[in-house]
Amino acid sequence: MKISKIMLTLGISACMAIILFRPDVYVASALEGVKLWALVVLPSLLPFFFFTSLLAKIGATERMARTLKKPCEQIFGTSGYAAYAFLMSILSGYPVGAKIIGDLGENGLIDETDATKMSAFCSTSGPLFIVGSVSVGMFGSVAAGKLLFLAHTLSALITGVIFRFYRQTKKTTTSADKNAPQAVLPRVSPAKKKAENNNVLYDCVYSSVVSLATVGGFICVFYVLADIFQNLDILYPLWKTLCFITKNETLSKAFSYGLIECTRGCKMLALCGLSTYSLAFASSLIAFGGVSVLVQSVCFLKKANVKISVFLLAKTVQTVISFLLTLAFAFAAL
Repeated sequence: MKISKIMLTLGISACMAIILFRPDVYVASALEGVKLWALVVLPSLLPFFFFTSLLAKIGATERMARTLKKPCEQIFGTSGYAAYAFLMSILSGYPVGAKIIGDLGENGLIDETDATKMSAFCSTSGPLFIVGSVSVGMFGSVAAGKLLFLAHTLSALITGVIFRFYRQTKKTTTSADKNAPQAVLPRVSPAKKKAENNNVLYDCVYSSVVSLATVGGFICVFYVLADIFQNLDILYPLWKTLCFITKNETLSKAFSYGLIECTRGCKMLALCGLSTYSLAFASSLIAFGGVSVLVQSVCFLKKANVKISVFLLAKTVQTVISFLLTLAFAFAAL
C-alpha cells in the first residue's frame, strides 16, 4: 500500500512538472476540455440532471418502481427503480445513470446489492452523443448511429442479465415495496418536510449545478492527462500489442487513447474511415466510457456503496459484448 502511494505521488508530481514545462500546450488542452463541457455537456445534461432530481422529489420514481417491480425482479434481480435509472441513463447518457443510482442509495431507496446490480446496466451513453456526436459528427453516417445505439443498448441489457446473479436474494426490499417497514426511511417532521417542499426547485437546481461542475472538472483534468499520455507515448506497449492483433497502427492507437478519454478516441477512429472495425472499436469505447467517465461514475456510485470492482468488471463485459454485437450487425448489414 505504501509503495502504491509513493508511485501515485511520483506520478502526480511528474504530471505537474510536465504541465509547468509546457504550459502553452497543456493550458490549451484544459481549455479544450472546458469548451467541451460548456458547449456540449452542460447544455445537454443540465436539463436531465434537473428533471431527474425533480421526479425523485415529487415521488414519481417510487410510483414507477412499484409499477415495474416484478419485471425488474424477474429479468435483472433488482427493484423497480432499475427501470427508471436505465430509462433516464439511456436517454441522457453518462453519468446520469450513476448519479440516479447514487441518489437512490443515499436516500435509502435501494440497498448496496441492488445498487451494484443496477450499476451493471444503468450507466450508459445516450443518443445525443452516440448518434449526434460520434456517428453524424465524426463518421458522417446516420445509419452507423442507429447501429451503434442498438448495439450499446442491447449490450447494457445483456450485461444486466448476466450480473443479476450477483448476490442473489429471495426478495429485494426497498421503500417502494408495499410491505416495506416504515423504519427504512428516516422520519421527517411536518415542519421540516414543508420547508423541503418549499425549496424543491432550488434543491434540484443546486444539486444539478454542483454535479455538473464536478463532471466539468473531471473532463478538464482528463483532457490534459490524455494529451500528456499521447505526447509522451505512454500507452506505447498497449497500442503496440493491439497493433500486433489488428495489423492497423492508427486504429490501435485510437482505441488505446480512447480508453483514457472516449471522445478523443472516437475522433481518432473516425479518421481511420468508416469501416466495420472502426465502428466496432468505437462501440466498445462508448460502452467502456473511458477512464474519465468511469471516475465520474464511481464518484456518484460510492454514495450508494456500490461494489466498484463489480462495476468495473461489468463495464469490461459490456465493452466486449458491444464490440461483438457491432461486428455481427455490421456484417449482417453487408
